[in-house]
Formats: sequence, structure tokens, C-alpha cells
Amino acid sequence: MTPDEIHRSIADADDIEEVHDVRITVGDVFRNVIGHPLQLITRWNWKAVLLAVLVRASIYLITYSVRHEAWIVIITAMVFEAISRFLTTGVAGALVQSFRKAQPIWLANLIVSVALPAFSHTVEYLTHYTQERYFSDMFAASQNSGRENTFPISVLFSVVSVLFKLYAMRNGALLVGAGSETQTLRKDFTQIPSLIWHFIGVLPNMICRYIERGKLLNALAAIGGFGLTVGTILGTTRWKLKWGYNSAFGAWAVIIGVTLLCLVSRKIMGINGRDQPYVR
Repeated sequence: MTPDEIHRSIADADDIEEVHDVRITVGDVFRNVIGHPLQLITRWNWKAVLLAVLVRASIYLITYSVRHEAWIVIITAMVFEAISRFLTTGVAGALVQSFRKAQPIWLANLIVSVALPAFSHTVEYLTHYTQERYFSDMFAASQNSGRENTFPISVLFSVVSVLFKLYAMRNGALLVGAGSETQTLRKDFTQIPSLIWHFIGVLPNMICRYIERGKLLNALAAIGGFGLTVGTILGTTRWKLKWGYNSAFGAWAVIIGVTLLCLVSRKIMGINGRDQPYVR
């Protein structure tokens, strides 16, 4: 690496990926990205786009099929969803990557889990709404509330997926334009199953550590926050109270069940949070 490639100041770098051996704060990321927005185009994350198109198409396929929509409607929705993701996910993925080294981690997680889904789903909603509202004579529109039922599920998935992408990027996967840290798509795909497994266990293990350390209020707050977040996202995006409290109770049942299973597993393996340093 030449001296010109090493930047000692965030302000000096045209791309935040050129900054090495520097503690990067959330504020640094904002200043760098706002000062050098072109990096979101040059680091357009095609890997994130590919994954998003595949997964989102599957969500629309399954949900529309459950609502007994016609095949032409399903295919039309999948095509428009692919267009929406192509327009938003590449830039959004580049922005997520910009936050992968940002501190504090909790604040970086909060920012990407709120700002990016809000942006991408505004585009998604407008794309599908416009297609069905103004171009239904050209492109088949849903007849059985397929779009209305798919949208809240898509929003919830976005919050989870953007946090997973950030987690994966912190562990070296799904990177684009990161120099020697950039892996091939094949290597990323071989790493993803393990990353998903560990990502799923982050919250249950955190709750287990709270319980093992006697911090029951922290554990209850984490469980409560998880259910309320899921319920709020699904309830507000579908604009139905029933969706909100049903999904919240469902989320609480799932997280409590998984946490109990996690507690038993940790006990069998001799893991105790009182003796274990906190690892993000």
C-alpha cells in the first residue's frame, strides 16, 4: 500500500474504505459520505442487490400465492419488486457497508435499521402502488389484497435483513470495493449459513447472559422490546391493530421459547454469562 492510499483523516478519503487503522465514529461516517457521496455509486453493492432480488421475489411469490392471486399478478409483482430493489438496494448496501466499522455499534445498528428500510420501502410502496393504481390496465394488479398483506412482512424482513447485512459485512462477507477484504461471491455464499446461525443467536444469547448475571430487568426489557418492535412494524405498516398485537404476542412466544432452549444448551455446555466477557 502506497502512502497515497493511506488516509489519516476521514476528511481526506474519497471513500471510507480507504481509511485504515482509525477508530471510525458514526459521525465520521456521516461526514465522509455526505462529503463524498459518489462512493455510494462506485461501491454499488451488486451482491446485496442479487440477494435482495432473490429473497424478495420469494416473499412476493409465497404471500401472493397464499392470497390466491393469479399467476400473472404474482409474476408482475415480482418483476416490479425486482425493479424497486435494483433502484435502491445497491446504494443502500454501499451505505450499510460504510457503517461496518462505525462506533458505537448499537448506534450504527439503530441508524441502518431505521433509515434504510424507511427509504427502500418508500420506493417499494410507491412502485407497487403506482403500478396497481394507475397502470392496472397494462400490468395485472392484485385482486385479493396481496400487496397489502405482503408490504408489512417485507418491511419487517428489511429491518432484520439490513442488520444481518451489517453483521455479515463486519465479518468480511458481502463486501464490494473493500480492497483485499473483498471476497468472491462464492466464498460469501459459503460463509452465509454460518453467519445466519450466529446472527440468530445474538439476541437469545444476550438475554441468557443477562439472566445468568442476575440482570432480570435487562432481560425483560430485551424480550419486551423485541415483541413491541415486531408488533409496531407489522401493525403500523398494515394499519391494523390486530396485526400489531397478534404479531407482538407471536414474537414474544418465539423469543421466550428460543431463549429457554438457549439457556438449557448453555447449561449443558457449561457456559455461564458471569464468567464470560460480553462479545458483540
